[in-house]
Amino acid sequence: MGGRFSRCRDAAAHVCQYCGRPFCATHAHYVEDHEAVCTRKRCQAKHADLLLHIEYKGRVGERNRAGLCGIEECGPHPGFECSLCRGLFCGAHLMERMYPFTEGWVSIDRPVSICQRCWERRKIWRGR
Repeated sequence: MGGRFSRCRDAAAHVCQYCGRPFCATHAHYVEDHEAVCTRKRCQAKHADLLLHIEYKGRVGERNRAGLCGIEECGPHPGFECSLCRGLFCGAHLMERMYPFTEGWVSIDRPVSICQRCWERRKIWRGR
């Protein structure tokens, strides 16, 4: 870990689930059961985003079971589904956009119905 020419001399203990690189116990950001995340900023950001997204999906699911739009300030009439999180939203809280999907080595933009939270997540997961 570190700069281009610095390398940790400790033996690798885990492989990061996001970048696929091996890392030692000293450079572990999060390790539990089969999950392992290294200390790289991008990998930490993905791990934090995943935890927030699971919480978000839970809140949206609770609102949807009550017959409400997934957005907390909104009322009933969730008639549309987000293509990514599968939450139900009213027409005002879902957008039609072109979203990048990866197929092999190629990135292809496809039209999706997407909520604002899922749209913002692409920056973390697609950033290079």
